[in-house]
Amino acid sequence: MATSSDVDEHLAQRALALVAAPSETGQEHPAIDLIASWLDPVADEVDRWVTPMADLESDPAYPGREVERDEVPVVAARIVGNRPGPIVVLTGHADVVPVGDRVKWSRDPAGELDGDVLYGRGSADMKGGVVAAIEAFTRVAHGDRDFAGELRFVAVPGEEDGGTGTLAAIRRGWTGDLVIVPEPTSGPDGPQVVVAHGGALTYTIEVDGRSAHAATRLLGESALDHFITVYRAVERLEREVNENERNPAMVTTGLPYPTTVGVVNGGVWASNVMEKITAELRVGVTIDETVREAESRFERTLREAITGDEWLDAHPPRIERTGAAFGSSSIEVDHPLVEALRGAAESETGVRPGTIGAPYGCDMALWRREAGAACAVYGPGEIVHAHAVDERISIAELATTARVLETTVRSLLR
Repeated sequence: MATSSDVDEHLAQRALALVAAPSETGQEHPAIDLIASWLDPVADEVDRWVTPMADLESDPAYPGREVERDEVPVVAARIVGNRPGPIVVLTGHADVVPVGDRVKWSRDPAGELDGDVLYGRGSADMKGGVVAAIEAFTRVAHGDRDFAGELRFVAVPGEEDGGTGTLAAIRRGWTGDLVIVPEPTSGPDGPQVVVAHGGALTYTIEVDGRSAHAATRLLGESALDHFITVYRAVERLEREVNENERNPAMVTTGLPYPTTVGVVNGGVWASNVMEKITAELRVGVTIDETVREAESRFERTLREAITGDEWLDAHPPRIERTGAAFGSSSIEVDHPLVEALRGAAESETGVRPGTIGAPYGCDMALWRREAGAACAVYGPGEIVHAHAVDERISIAELATTARVLETTVRSLLR
């Protein structure tokens, strides 16, 4: 009989292998293939396919993308009980963001174990959660099939694109009634259940000025000065949309819908008055609006906010949505799926997790809005380590999460 230390070692080696599998967004085939190799021996059916990007780009729910790609590889699997019942889905994304400056890492970003801690890009976001979900799926597959309905596992790419992989899975029919996404939701008290999360849009804004020699600065119009006017308006809109939020789970995040200017480019010569600035920014999507509604709201209110500025009225900024779009979503705090997760966690750890909101987008929105499923987020790892230098996750917490997910699934299929 396997001991808990044997199980932890098994999960540690599996998580290490998945972290080592290359899978930057747009290049996820190696990780998807590895996951498929784990599912093949245990599932009743495994479906491994590739969806052309052209098919998704014509979809009304296409979320956009952050990188160029031609196709989206997905793997899905199922195990079926002996009588009809609900369909429960465990799902996670295999893609990761780039490592960044390798010199700043104290550990190998391709994966390094140090006792209970696994370091590496994607360990927290969210290959650790994927491994926990596969372990839960495998245990149910090896157990008694005297349950109602079926359990599905779906591994997707393109979450960092806004959800291209999840959209491909939904359109192929790999949907369900109840969906759990094991993104990192942990903190000082262990993993919590995310019941609401905001979304995000990416915008490019171009602001014009008028070039002049620096020695005759007053003859020019600095694009920087006029961009600052636009930026102050963006700050005001961020403040207003956050002050209007009433959902307790979102309010307690402190800043439910952050707006961030991440890239600014402008100018050609130090002795020139700057004639143009291009800025890329992230704008929040509230839980009460669709992506399209958020897009309309931001563009309309920004233009209204800068109306009356003489230069900007005569030279309107170009405001264009670019890159990925993450939707928002929520679930009732007393929904049976939420209660099942909280009850399972309490039985495994002795502590009942709370229900929280998250200020970031994830695939929960597509499962909720496009598949019509009830969906909650619960998984190992801390979001503060995601996308960060020395990203890491606790193997013990990963193992506990696998047990919680297994218990939750058995409860929902009872």
